[in-house]
Amino acid sequence: MRQVGYAVAGVLAMELVLSAPIQAAMTRTKAMQLYAAGGFPISANGDHPTNRCGAVASPRITFVDMNADGRKEALFIDAGPCYKPDGRWYAIATQAPDGQWRRILEGQGTVATTGTAFGGWFVLSATSGGRTGQLRFDGTVYRPAETVTAGAPPRPQAAPRGPVTGDAAIFAAAGFRQAHGRWESGCNDGNDDGATYEPGRIDQRRDLNGDGHPDAVIVEGGLFCYGNTGAAFWIVAGQANGGWKLMANEVGIPDFKAARGVGGWPDIEVGGPGFCCPVIRWNGTVYARNRLEYNGKPCKPPR
Repeated sequence: MRQVGYAVAGVLAMELVLSAPIQAAMTRTKAMQLYAAGGFPISANGDHPTNRCGAVASPRITFVDMNADGRKEALFIDAGPCYKPDGRWYAIATQAPDGQWRRILEGQGTVATTGTAFGGWFVLSATSGGRTGQLRFDGTVYRPAETVTAGAPPRPQAAPRGPVTGDAAIFAAAGFRQAHGRWESGCNDGNDDGATYEPGRIDQRRDLNGDGHPDAVIVEGGLFCYGNTGAAFWIVAGQANGGWKLMANEVGIPDFKAARGVGGWPDIEVGGPGFCCPVIRWNGTVYARNRLEYNGKPCKPPR
């Protein structure tokens, strides 16, 4: 990311290599979680990150503190034919006090700082398809600047009175927030020249891994956010204590297979354009690409 108007001391920029420390005290497991949070899950054999098309990816990651809280965010930049129309992709993940990484922005094209801040966070300029717009952090994720209240910095969401329960707890575990009377992941393309946006909804409720606890599948739609596929899904697992845990987030349409990974979690074919789709498998840490299939048979993507 190009820094304009800010002198950020100690910016660490490097290509991450799983076989070596990424940052001080970052283990291989933490590195895998970082990649997954950025949208680049590690392949089933643990060799390399994969992109949204299921292909080998080599994202460059820059660590920089974007809000002066002493913890550096991870800025992912990748390029390749998977990303249309610009051939480039960006994502930003932030680290919680417990060390877990969470994605707060992703998109096709390029992103840079504007040299200004809002609510203590860098204001960003994103360009895709020849169009440029500003992004502001709303306290949870980056959103188009015009949708984030101007005139006063956004405040962190107040802690709920009592535990979050019901559907709200499911959406919260997936990183959704309520806006405009609906659940949104933060990738709302409703202002994109008539492109449609379908807010998050719970598409399925069932015990996916046979542990006796209900799980949920959340889906969201949008052409600007999710390209020709037009949809994304989140898998949220019910826990023994009544809570919920995010297991997977992919662009595509989920098709649960009979084959299973660690803990009885089903393999998931991630459907989308074309005739050769990635199948991801739970490896005990993340859902990672396991193989490519078409109609249940191995396939190779066209060159």
